[in-house]
Amino acid sequence: MAFCAYCGSHVAQVSFVPCASCGNPTNGAPPRPVSGGTNVMALVIGIVVAAFVIIAIVGILAAIAIPNFLTAMERSKQKRTMADMRMIATALETYGVDHPQDDYPPGTTVADLRTHLQPTYVKSLPVLDGWANEIHYMPLPKQGYAIVSAGKNKIFEAGALDEYTRGTTSNFDCDIVFSNGEFVQYPEGVQSGGGQ
Repeated sequence: MAFCAYCGSHVAQVSFVPCASCGNPTNGAPPRPVSGGTNVMALVIGIVVAAFVIIAIVGILAAIAIPNFLTAMERSKQKRTMADMRMIATALETYGVDHPQDDYPPGTTVADLRTHLQPTYVKSLPVLDGWANEIHYMPLPKQGYAIVSAGKNKIFEAGALDEYTRGTTSNFDCDIVFSNGEFVQYPEGVQSGGGQ
């Protein structure tokens, strides 16, 4: 009667044939290496395919997120510019109340107003819009004033207040115009980045 050298189970004969109970050779020889184990090439191919899938997903997410981020940045520049223009206008209006016999101060940019408005009417006068352009100022004799930002493209659309179209704009390049206590031309709704 023959027994497995590894587990002691009853076997028909002692040889290199694997034991039915433990799977080792019944003669006590070391087990043969198992062929057909992990395939290194298949593993490398799997990792490369997974990396390409991850890169594609990241690329798709970036293609969606980056334009939205850039649009949000441009909107924030518009809102900041509009808030600064309101601040300048408030200082000008207060100056006008204190000097009813005079027109608004002379100048072509908001920087020219510093001597008249700082620090009495505003602590620090914003002179640049959200895109780092000079904010322009136009005193309108006997009619008030106009404050104008050139927008993203840094190019003024008109030379005089009456040349601007009243109402909303739909482009980041459009000028923002504030005159006599109200916005004459201003951004609203969905904006685009291209030219008019």
